[in-house]
Amino acid sequence: MPAVNRERKHNSNPMGKRKHWYVPCIAPALAALLLAGCGATVDLNEQATAETAMAVQWVPNGSVYATAAEELEYWSTAQKLESALAATRETAPSVDLNELLDEFCAAQPGSFSLYLQNPATGESYTYNTDALYYPASLLKLPYAFWLCGQADAGTLDLEDELPNQFRGRLADTALQAYNDAETIPAKAAMRAMIAHSDNNAVTLLTTHWPANESSGFQQFLADYGFAYAATCDLTPQTGIIGMASTGEFANIVSAVYDYLDSGSAAAAYLKTCMLAAAHDILYVPDGVPAAKKYGSWDYAYHDVAIVYAKHPYWIVCMTDQGDENVDFPEEPTQAMQTLGQLVYEYWNP
Repeated sequence: MPAVNRERKHNSNPMGKRKHWYVPCIAPALAALLLAGCGATVDLNEQATAETAMAVQWVPNGSVYATAAEELEYWSTAQKLESALAATRETAPSVDLNELLDEFCAAQPGSFSLYLQNPATGESYTYNTDALYYPASLLKLPYAFWLCGQADAGTLDLEDELPNQFRGRLADTALQAYNDAETIPAKAAMRAMIAHSDNNAVTLLTTHWPANESSGFQQFLADYGFAYAATCDLTPQTGIIGMASTGEFANIVSAVYDYLDSGSAAAAYLKTCMLAAAHDILYVPDGVPAAKKYGSWDYAYHDVAIVYAKHPYWIVCMTDQGDENVDFPEEPTQAMQTLGQLVYEYWNP
Protein backbone atom coordinates (compact mmCIF):
# COMPACT_ATOMS: atom_id res chain seq x y z
CA MET A 1 0.00 0.00 0.00
CA PRO A 2 1.49 3.38 -0.92
CA ALA A 3 2.74 5.52 1.92
CA VAL A 4 1.02 8.81 2.52
CA ASN A 5 3.35 11.74 2.02
CA ARG A 6 3.90 13.46 5.34
CA GLU A 7 4.58 17.11 5.97
CA ARG A 8 8.24 17.98 6.32
CA LYS A 9 9.42 19.92 9.36
CA HIS A 10 8.75 23.59 8.76
CA ASN A 11 10.88 26.56 9.66
CA SER A 12 10.38 27.61 13.27
CA ASN A 13 9.93 31.14 11.96
CA PRO A 14 6.76 30.76 9.83
CA MET A 15 6.67 32.57 6.50
CA GLY A 16 3.75 34.68 7.63
CA LYS A 17 5.90 36.06 10.48
CA ARG A 18 9.33 36.27 8.91
CA LYS A 19 11.14 39.51 8.26
CA HIS A 20 10.52 40.73 4.72
CA TRP A 21 13.47 42.32 3.00
CA TYR A 22 11.52 45.18 1.45
CA VAL A 23 12.20 48.85 1.05
CA PRO A 24 9.91 50.04 3.88
CA CYS A 25 7.72 52.40 1.86
CA ILE A 26 6.77 49.97 -0.87
CA ALA A 27 4.02 47.45 -0.56
CA PRO A 28 1.49 46.49 2.10
CA ALA A 29 1.89 43.12 3.76
CA LEU A 30 1.79 40.17 1.39
CA ALA A 31 -0.85 37.46 1.51
CA ALA A 32 -0.44 34.68 4.09
CA LEU A 33 1.81 31.86 2.98
CA LEU A 34 0.42 28.56 1.82
CA LEU A 35 0.71 26.05 4.67
CA ALA A 36 0.87 22.91 2.56
CA GLY A 37 4.28 23.09 0.98
CA CYS A 38 6.42 20.87 -1.06
CA GLY A 39 6.46 18.22 1.65
CA ALA A 40 7.94 15.18 0.00
CA THR A 41 8.54 11.67 1.19
CA VAL A 42 11.00 8.97 0.37
CA ASP A 43 9.06 7.72 -2.64
CA LEU A 44 9.20 11.13 -4.31
CA ASN A 45 12.46 12.77 -3.40
CA GLU A 46 15.03 10.77 -1.45
CA GLN A 47 16.25 8.99 -4.55
CA ALA A 48 16.46 12.29 -6.39
CA THR A 49 18.59 13.80 -3.66
CA ALA A 50 21.07 10.95 -4.05
CA GLU A 51 20.97 11.31 -7.83
CA THR A 52 21.92 14.97 -7.66
CA ALA A 53 24.48 14.93 -4.87
CA MET A 54 27.33 14.80 -7.38
CA ALA A 55 26.13 17.88 -9.22
CA VAL A 56 25.84 20.32 -6.31
CA GLN A 57 28.33 22.02 -4.05
CA TRP A 58 28.40 21.19 -0.36
CA VAL A 59 27.23 24.00 1.89
CA PRO A 60 28.54 24.22 5.49
CA ASN A 61 26.01 23.29 8.15
CA GLY A 62 24.19 26.20 9.73
CA SER A 63 24.94 28.84 7.10
CA VAL A 64 24.91 29.40 3.37
CA TYR A 65 27.94 31.67 3.73
CA ALA A 66 31.45 30.25 3.68
CA THR A 67 32.93 33.04 5.84
CA ALA A 68 31.80 35.95 7.98
CA ALA A 69 33.36 38.29 5.42
CA GLU A 70 31.21 36.77 2.69
CA GLU A 71 28.08 37.33 4.76
CA LEU A 72 29.10 40.94 5.49
CA GLU A 73 29.63 41.56 1.77
CA TYR A 74 26.23 40.04 1.02
CA TRP A 75 24.34 42.32 3.40
CA SER A 76 26.35 45.35 2.31
CA THR A 77 25.30 44.65 -1.26
CA ALA A 78 21.72 44.29 -0.07
CA GLN A 79 21.78 47.79 1.40
CA LYS A 80 23.13 49.23 -1.84
CA LEU A 81 20.43 47.43 -3.79
CA GLU A 82 17.72 48.83 -1.54
CA SER A 83 19.00 52.34 -2.20
CA ALA A 84 19.12 51.65 -5.92
CA LEU A 85 15.61 50.23 -5.79
CA ALA A 86 14.32 53.41 -4.18
CA ALA A 87 15.96 55.41 -6.95
CA THR A 88 14.03 53.52 -9.62
CA ARG A 89 10.84 55.26 -8.55
CA GLU A 90 12.17 58.66 -9.62
CA THR A 91 14.74 57.80 -12.27
CA ALA A 92 13.64 54.46 -13.73
CA PRO A 93 14.66 55.31 -17.31
CA SER A 94 18.24 56.05 -16.20
CA VAL A 95 18.65 52.97 -14.02
CA ASP A 96 20.48 50.07 -15.66
CA LEU A 97 18.53 46.99 -14.60
CA ASN A 98 21.25 44.70 -15.94
CA GLU A 99 23.87 46.29 -13.71
CA LEU A 100 21.63 46.06 -10.65
CA LEU A 101 20.85 42.41 -11.32
CA ASP A 102 24.47 41.56 -12.08
CA GLU A 103 25.47 42.93 -8.67
CA PHE A 104 22.57 41.24 -6.93
CA CYS A 105 23.13 37.80 -8.47
CA ALA A 106 26.89 37.90 -7.94
CA ALA A 107 26.33 38.59 -4.24
CA GLN A 108 24.28 35.42 -3.67
CA PRO A 109 25.94 32.48 -1.90
CA GLY A 110 26.17 29.12 -3.61
CA SER A 111 24.79 28.65 -7.10
CA PHE A 112 22.16 31.18 -8.17
CA SER A 113 20.51 31.42 -11.60
CA LEU A 114 18.01 33.83 -13.07
CA TYR A 115 16.05 34.28 -16.28
CA LEU A 116 13.46 37.02 -16.64
CA GLN A 117 11.58 38.42 -19.58
CA ASN A 118 9.18 41.21 -20.45
CA PRO A 119 7.17 39.66 -23.29
CA ALA A 120 5.75 42.99 -24.50
CA THR A 121 9.11 44.70 -24.99
CA GLY A 122 11.28 41.66 -25.56
CA GLU A 123 13.61 42.78 -22.76
CA SER A 124 15.26 39.91 -20.93
CA TYR A 125 17.99 39.20 -18.42
CA THR A 126 19.94 36.02 -17.83
CA TYR A 127 22.47 34.98 -15.21
CA ASN A 128 24.16 31.59 -14.86
CA THR A 129 21.34 29.95 -16.81
CA ASP A 130 23.33 26.87 -17.82
CA ALA A 131 23.96 25.69 -14.24
CA LEU A 132 22.28 22.37 -13.51
CA TYR A 133 19.98 21.77 -10.53
CA TYR A 134 17.76 19.08 -9.16
CA PRO A 135 14.37 20.59 -10.10
CA ALA A 136 12.42 19.11 -7.18
CA SER A 137 8.73 20.03 -7.41
CA LEU A 138 9.38 22.57 -10.15
CA LEU A 139 9.26 19.56 -12.50
CA LYS A 140 5.53 19.35 -11.76
CA LEU A 141 4.99 22.41 -13.97
CA PRO A 142 6.19 20.86 -17.25
CA TYR A 143 4.38 17.67 -16.23
CA ALA A 144 1.09 19.57 -15.90
CA PHE A 145 1.81 21.41 -19.16
CA TRP A 146 2.43 18.06 -20.86
CA LEU A 147 -0.82 16.61 -19.51
CA CYS A 148 -2.76 19.63 -20.73
CA GLY A 149 -1.25 19.35 -24.20
CA GLN A 150 -2.32 15.72 -24.38
CA ALA A 151 -5.80 16.67 -23.21
CA ASP A 152 -5.97 19.26 -26.00
CA ALA A 153 -4.95 16.57 -28.48
CA GLY A 154 -7.57 14.16 -27.17
CA THR A 155 -5.09 11.51 -26.07
CA LEU A 156 -6.13 11.77 -22.42
CA ASP A 157 -9.11 13.11 -20.51
CA LEU A 158 -8.64 15.38 -17.51
CA GLU A 159 -12.19 14.50 -16.50
CA ASP A 160 -10.99 11.00 -15.57
CA GLU A 161 -11.54 9.74 -12.04
CA LEU A 162 -8.39 8.42 -10.37
CA PRO A 163 -8.54 5.50 -7.91
CA ASN A 164 -7.96 6.87 -4.41
CA GLN A 165 -5.05 4.79 -3.20
CA PHE A 166 -4.76 7.04 -0.13
CA ARG A 167 -8.36 6.60 1.02
CA GLY A 168 -8.73 7.42 4.70
CA ARG A 169 -5.27 8.98 4.87
CA LEU A 170 -5.73 12.39 3.27
CA ALA A 171 -6.78 14.38 6.32
CA ASP A 172 -4.86 17.65 6.63
CA THR A 173 -3.68 17.50 3.02
CA ALA A 174 -4.68 19.49 -0.03
CA LEU A 175 -6.94 16.56 -0.99
CA GLN A 176 -8.68 16.20 2.37
CA ALA A 177 -12.10 16.74 0.76
CA TYR A 178 -11.61 13.34 -0.89
CA ASN A 179 -10.38 11.52 2.20
CA ASP A 180 -13.24 9.01 2.15
CA ALA A 181 -13.85 8.95 -1.58
CA GLU A 182 -13.16 5.91 -3.74
CA THR A 183 -11.94 8.10 -6.61
CA ILE A 184 -10.51 11.59 -7.02
CA PRO A 185 -11.06 13.77 -10.12
CA ALA A 186 -7.88 14.22 -12.14
CA LYS A 187 -8.50 17.96 -12.19
CA ALA A 188 -8.62 18.07 -8.39
CA ALA A 189 -5.32 16.22 -8.26
CA MET A 190 -3.77 18.63 -10.77
CA ARG A 191 -4.89 21.64 -8.75
CA ALA A 192 -3.45 20.13 -5.56
CA MET A 193 -0.19 19.35 -7.35
CA ILE A 194 0.26 22.86 -8.79
CA ALA A 195 -1.37 25.17 -6.25
CA HIS A 196 -0.21 23.26 -3.15
CA SER A 197 2.69 21.17 -4.51
CA ASP A 198 0.95 18.15 -3.02
CA ASN A 199 2.90 14.94 -3.55
CA ASN A 200 -0.02 12.60 -2.96
CA ALA A 201 -1.59 14.28 -5.98
CA VAL A 202 1.55 13.57 -8.01
CA THR A 203 1.39 9.90 -7.06
CA LEU A 204 -2.26 9.72 -8.10
CA LEU A 205 -1.60 11.40 -11.43
CA THR A 206 1.59 9.57 -12.30
CA THR A 207 0.05 6.20 -11.43
CA HIS A 208 -2.50 6.97 -14.14
CA TRP A 209 -0.21 8.92 -16.51
CA PRO A 210 3.48 8.25 -15.76
CA ALA A 211 6.02 10.82 -16.95
CA ASN A 212 9.02 8.94 -18.30
CA GLU A 213 10.63 7.80 -21.54
CA SER A 214 7.95 5.33 -22.57
CA SER A 215 5.13 7.81 -22.10
CA GLY A 216 6.82 10.48 -24.20
CA PHE A 217 7.47 12.93 -21.36
CA GLN A 218 11.23 12.87 -21.78
CA GLN A 219 10.90 13.61 -25.50
CA PHE A 220 8.54 16.46 -24.61
CA LEU A 221 11.26 17.97 -22.42
CA ALA A 222 13.90 17.36 -25.08
CA ASP A 223 11.76 19.28 -27.55
CA TYR A 224 11.99 22.26 -25.19
CA GLY A 225 15.76 22.04 -25.06
CA PHE A 226 16.30 19.95 -21.92
CA ALA A 227 19.79 18.55 -22.47
CA TYR A 228 19.32 15.93 -19.73
CA ALA A 229 15.70 15.09 -20.44
CA ALA A 230 16.59 11.40 -20.16
CA THR A 231 17.22 11.89 -16.42
CA CYS A 232 13.76 13.38 -15.75
CA ASP A 233 10.99 11.11 -14.48
CA LEU A 234 7.88 11.47 -12.38
CA THR A 235 6.51 8.03 -11.53
CA PRO A 236 5.44 6.28 -8.34
CA GLN A 237 8.51 4.06 -8.68
CA THR A 238 11.16 6.73 -9.25
CA GLY A 239 9.62 9.72 -7.55
CA ILE A 240 10.77 13.07 -8.89
CA ILE A 241 14.22 12.76 -10.43
CA GLY A 242 16.25 14.64 -12.99
CA MET A 243 18.58 17.53 -13.73
CA ALA A 244 17.75 20.77 -15.52
CA SER A 245 18.90 24.35 -15.92
CA THR A 246 17.19 27.70 -15.54
CA GLY A 247 17.54 28.31 -19.26
CA GLU A 248 15.71 25.08 -19.99
CA PHE A 249 12.92 25.91 -17.57
CA ALA A 250 12.71 29.36 -19.16
CA ASN A 251 11.83 27.63 -22.44
CA ILE A 252 8.94 25.92 -20.66
CA VAL A 253 7.76 29.06 -18.88
CA SER A 254 7.85 31.09 -22.08
CA ALA A 255 5.66 28.47 -23.74
CA VAL A 256 3.35 28.25 -20.72
CA TYR A 257 2.97 32.05 -20.74
CA ASP A 258 1.57 31.86 -24.28
CA TYR A 259 -0.39 28.67 -23.63
CA LEU A 260 -2.32 29.89 -20.59
CA ASP A 261 -4.27 32.35 -22.72
CA SER A 262 -4.57 30.12 -25.78
CA GLY A 263 -8.29 29.52 -25.29
CA SER A 264 -8.29 25.78 -24.62
CA ALA A 265 -10.20 24.46 -21.64
CA ALA A 266 -7.11 22.70 -20.32
CA ALA A 267 -5.06 25.89 -20.60
CA ALA A 268 -7.69 27.87 -18.71
CA TYR A 269 -7.72 25.27 -15.96
CA LEU A 270 -3.93 25.20 -15.66
CA LYS A 271 -3.93 28.98 -15.35
CA THR A 272 -6.52 28.74 -12.56
CA CYS A 273 -4.30 26.24 -10.74
CA MET A 274 -1.17 28.39 -11.06
CA LEU A 275 -2.99 31.56 -9.99
CA ALA A 276 -4.18 29.71 -6.87
CA ALA A 277 -0.60 29.10 -5.70
CA ALA A 278 -0.24 31.33 -2.63
CA HIS A 279 3.39 30.75 -1.66
CA ASP A 280 5.44 33.86 -0.95
CA ILE A 281 8.92 33.49 -2.46
CA LEU A 282 9.44 35.80 -5.44
CA TYR A 283 7.90 39.13 -4.47
CA VAL A 284 4.57 40.09 -6.07
CA PRO A 285 2.51 42.95 -4.59
CA ASP A 286 -0.88 42.32 -3.04
CA GLY A 287 -3.63 42.50 -5.60
CA VAL A 288 -1.41 41.63 -8.57
CA PRO A 289 -2.26 38.19 -10.02
CA ALA A 290 0.65 35.82 -10.53
CA ALA A 291 0.75 32.28 -11.91
CA LYS A 292 3.37 30.46 -9.84
CA LYS A 293 5.10 27.17 -9.07
CA TYR A 294 7.99 26.46 -6.71
CA GLY A 295 10.31 23.60 -5.83
CA SER A 296 12.08 22.99 -2.52
CA TRP A 297 14.36 20.17 -1.36
CA ASP A 298 17.99 19.56 -0.46
CA TYR A 299 20.22 21.71 -2.70
CA ALA A 300 17.14 22.91 -4.57
CA TYR A 301 15.13 26.08 -3.97
CA HIS A 302 13.37 27.48 -7.01
CA ASP A 303 10.45 29.67 -7.97
CA VAL A 304 8.63 30.61 -11.16
CA ALA A 305 6.26 33.56 -11.41
CA ILE A 306 4.27 34.87 -14.36
CA VAL A 307 3.25 38.29 -13.08
CA TYR A 308 0.12 39.82 -14.60
CA ALA A 309 0.91 43.40 -13.69
CA LYS A 310 0.12 46.44 -15.87
CA HIS A 311 3.35 45.53 -17.64
CA PRO A 312 3.49 41.71 -17.41
CA TYR A 313 6.71 39.72 -17.10
CA TRP A 314 7.90 36.32 -15.98
CA ILE A 315 10.78 35.11 -13.81
CA VAL A 316 12.56 31.79 -13.34
CA CYS A 317 14.93 31.67 -10.38
CA MET A 318 16.80 28.51 -9.39
CA THR A 319 19.30 28.02 -6.57
CA ASP A 320 21.11 25.28 -4.66
CA GLN A 321 20.11 26.75 -1.29
CA GLY A 322 17.31 24.35 -0.36
CA ASP A 323 16.92 22.35 2.83
CA GLU A 324 14.90 19.13 2.94
CA ASN A 325 13.72 19.98 6.48
CA VAL A 326 12.50 23.52 5.72
CA ASP A 327 10.07 24.24 2.91
CA PHE A 328 10.90 27.95 2.78
CA PRO A 329 14.43 28.68 4.10
CA GLU A 330 14.65 32.27 5.27
CA GLU A 331 17.81 33.65 3.64
CA PRO A 332 17.17 32.58 0.03
CA THR A 333 13.51 33.53 0.41
CA GLN A 334 14.52 37.03 1.49
CA ALA A 335 16.86 37.25 -1.47
CA MET A 336 14.09 36.26 -3.90
CA GLN A 337 11.74 38.75 -2.27
CA THR A 338 14.23 41.54 -2.94
CA LEU A 339 14.85 40.26 -6.46
CA GLY A 340 11.14 40.15 -7.23
CA GLN A 341 10.60 43.64 -5.86
CA LEU A 342 13.50 45.05 -7.83
CA VAL A 343 12.13 43.66 -11.09
CA TYR A 344 8.51 44.57 -10.36
CA GLU A 345 9.30 48.20 -9.55
CA TYR A 346 11.56 48.60 -12.54
CA TRP A 347 8.92 47.49 -15.04
CA ASN A 348 5.95 48.80 -13.05
CA PRO A 349 7.18 52.01 -11.36
